[in-house]
Amino acid sequence: MELRIGWEALNPVVSYANRLACGPGFAFGPRFVRDHQFIYTAEGKGKAEIGGSVYGAGPGDLFYYGPGVPHRFEADDETPFVLYGLHFAPVGELPATGAVPYELPVDIRRGSDLPPVAEARLVLGDAAGGFAVPEHIALPPAFAEPFFASAAQYFRMADALHHLRGRALLVRFLTELHERIRQARAEQDPAASLLETVRTRLREQAGESYRREWLSAWTHYHENHAAALFGRLYGQSPHEYFLGCKLELAKQLLADENLSVLETSERLHFGSVHHFTRLFKRRVGCAPGAYRRMGRMV
Repeated sequence: MELRIGWEALNPVVSYANRLACGPGFAFGPRFVRDHQFIYTAEGKGKAEIGGSVYGAGPGDLFYYGPGVPHRFEADDETPFVLYGLHFAPVGELPATGAVPYELPVDIRRGSDLPPVAEARLVLGDAAGGFAVPEHIALPPAFAEPFFASAAQYFRMADALHHLRGRALLVRFLTELHERIRQARAEQDPAASLLETVRTRLREQAGESYRREWLSAWTHYHENHAAALFGRLYGQSPHEYFLGCKLELAKQLLADENLSVLETSERLHFGSVHHFTRLFKRRVGCAPGAYRRMGRMV
């Protein structure tokens, strides 16, 4: 089962975070958790079982699973691992100031007692691409460990800001993880340089009306295939990216030029001023006229 959340709707709540130094052969599970969870291996080694997959776990390995996904971790006898665990809800309200939820964050069940439906995947972003949080990925310790160490530290605090700090930390981690994975895919994707050219050309054509046939002309792929490759690499469709570029150009014209809203709409070929106004307000958060007036304020 997949849980898809738009980036703009991401509003996570960290419900538990901890560092655990495991003894030789220490194991937990099979179990499942009520929240989404990251397990990060800081030191040592062991084994991870998530759903039907088995992984070796060593320094830098990050694991993710959703609510109801059975999992088990077992430390090595000679070099047991040190783990960080972080439980979270992707969307939720922050607890009361200073409140720490001490309820055990896991349910331990076996066999037929495991839930029949599990949220096995968390996908962030729109339907054109989206970022599926990976079940397992190896990360540089210098990138990942400070996030989880800070989350564990914040969770132990009882001041008025510790829940807010946890939320901000997790949003930053997820966005940076997304960008890191996107860059890695771009380096491995043989079409990456061609698709980057498409992005450049879309920015250059932002003052025109969108034409889907550009994709085949610029890539020599069928336009549907080119759009699918673009969405996989960048997490949004070429048309969505083009609209973003067009609106950035509109914001620049509204702020810097003596153009009316109607003139701006016509210059950028939005089709109609009504369409331009609706799109601008939905994506920018205010009407073009209001944005134009703000550009003349200090």
